Amino acid sequence: MKRARLIFIRSTVLFLLVVLLMPRSTAAQTPQKETVSPAPVVQGPQSPKLSPGAEEVAKVIGVRSLLTKLYSLPPGERGLNGGVMSPEALSLRQQITEQVLSASLEVDGVMAEIDDELSEIAELRSALESQRDKVMNINAIASIVTGGGLGVVSTALQFKNNTQNLGNGIGVAAGAASVVLSVLGLHQQKGGANSLSIAPNMLAKMFDRKAEFHSEYPDEVWVYLSDIPPSASDKQTRRQELIQRWIDRGHIEKPGTKKYEKKIDQMTSGASNKQKLSLDALADRAAMLSDVRTQISLMKRDMSKLMLAIRTS
Repeated sequence: MKRARLIFIRSTVLFLLVVLLMPRSTAAQTPQKETVSPAPVVQGPQSPKLSPGAEEVAKVIGVRSLLTKLYSLPPGERGLNGGVMSPEALSLRQQITEQVLSASLEVDGVMAEIDDELSEIAELRSALESQRDKVMNINAIASIVTGGGLGVVSTALQFKNNTQNLGNGIGVAAGAASVVLSVLGLHQQKGGANSLSIAPNMLAKMFDRKAEFHSEYPDEVWVYLSDIPPSASDKQTRRQELIQRWIDRGHIEKPGTKKYEKKIDQMTSGASNKQKLSLDALADRAAMLSDVRTQISLMKRDMSKLMLAIRTS
């Protein structure tokens, strides 16, 4: 009897414990709502951020479509975010680099031809200036002899009455000779004229004249000169801007005149026609060639910005 009571008590205590613990267990087994993280936003293909000049050069040398394909690849395939560059990305970068390198060499070739012509002009100018200085020195000596020496003789002859008229005549002749030599000196300051030897005529195509001796412009360079700069406000091409600048600075005359045609013949002369050029004409031609060289060199600046966009792709 006592043992049955003990069993009853244990059973009752066990039942109570089960009843008390059941709600907590159920609550513990109730699934909790998980916090769902937002899915990562997949961005579309990026566009290369190019300066206006680099954008223009990309179109001129024909790599704009290649750049678009390169930037359409996922960042990981382009080697960003620690990824390994894919074969397609490597191929596109190589094609773009080859195109930029080829165009850069073409620009270097044009500038080398311009430098060759500038060198010929500098050599001819030096020779003409040397001849002019030599003639001017002779003229200066002649002026001293006629103005000073004959003046002394004229004064000496005037001391006697019977030679006074002769002295006056010599004095007048000395003065006239000095005037003639002065006028001759003014003319000699311009120097002589001579033609260039075998040299390019890189200004010929700028004025639609015949080009000689490697004076042709590559297609990429000529398209660049024939384009309107992105920052231009007057909607003139680079070629038109250069010609207008030369007119404003007095290097050439306004179109439609005989002086204009004659000056253009001098500025674009080649080895075939042997056009004689004065010192002033040579100076104008050198200044115009330097302007063309500077304009073309800006193409390399824009290509460097294009390569920077490839490196940061």
